[in-house]
Amino acid sequence: MQLCVENDKVIYEISEMCSEISWKDELNNGASILEFTYLYDGELMIKNGDVVRLTNTSETDGIFFGEVFKVSMGEDRKVKVRAYDQLRRGKSKDIIPLEGGKDTVVTITQAMCRRMNMKAGKMPGSVSYKVPKSKVKYQDTWIDVIYDLIGDTLVNTKTEADPQGTWYRLADIYGEIRIDDLRDLQLPLVLGDESLAYGYSWEKTIDDDFYNIVKISWMDEKSGKAQTVQSFDQDAVNRYGNMQYYEHVSDKSADVAKLQEKTKNLLRLYNHEKETIKLSCIGDHSVRAGCSIYGSVADIGLDRRVIVKAVTHKYLPTHTMELEVIAT
Repeated sequence: MQLCVENDKVIYEISEMCSEISWKDELNNGASILEFTYLYDGELMIKNGDVVRLTNTSETDGIFFGEVFKVSMGEDRKVKVRAYDQLRRGKSKDIIPLEGGKDTVVTITQAMCRRMNMKAGKMPGSVSYKVPKSKVKYQDTWIDVIYDLIGDTLVNTKTEADPQGTWYRLADIYGEIRIDDLRDLQLPLVLGDESLAYGYSWEKTIDDDFYNIVKISWMDEKSGKAQTVQSFDQDAVNRYGNMQYYEHVSDKSADVAKLQEKTKNLLRLYNHEKETIKLSCIGDHSVRAGCSIYGSVADIGLDRRVIVKAVTHKYLPTHTMELEVIAT
């Protein structure tokens, strides 16, 4: 593992200077973060804007590529540095036009890369969900608009034939902005009992974003009265009581069939217990947010593929990782 920084046009390899190095990556929750600590020797003082590169064995075996955004030091002369990958630029607000019937999560991501001077990488050639109506975003960040499109794509591609829907990941993969279908990010890796894991925690909840009734209303233009459509799961209502999601749409010429289908899609999304599993494991560089691994923990009945929601790699004194996974 090598940690390099470009400071005043000189590249330094500082791995052996560091007492702490960690890299955190979360699924569709902003840029990944590299943090490290080193002892100031009176010569190298890293500055904001310096380019940082973390690799496994060489420049072609990249893990993190980004820029320094925070530097601090106390009387102990320990310099603490925080760097982000280029998705940090996606927090910029802009005038972002969305063309109905044409724009997708891919086209808007490509537009962000052009506007924010980011390097675009691999993205799907076609996306089934397109923005239904043209509109302009004035107060949103690029990254939030893209995350909204990822969520809309997931909701609108869930069907009885494909209850999982299409879920995309926006990520910076060693200096290239990519959109990946999570189904293409399956790793041939088992984590759990007797397989790299040395600790776990587990939780199931209906306290967050759980709904067994979904209702959508709109104002009917002809009658001047509010109209509604809804979907519900009676078994879940009997077990947990009424847990209702409600949304009002402003479109006076609402398509009732599409709204009814939307209630079904939202019910598929929200009508299940949220299960959170955290694993403490021996480190593996291939594990990033959005990837899926096979989880195997007998105590909690885990014996299936799970998606990595967040992972923090720690490199000193040995490479370990803390994972939060989503059981789908």
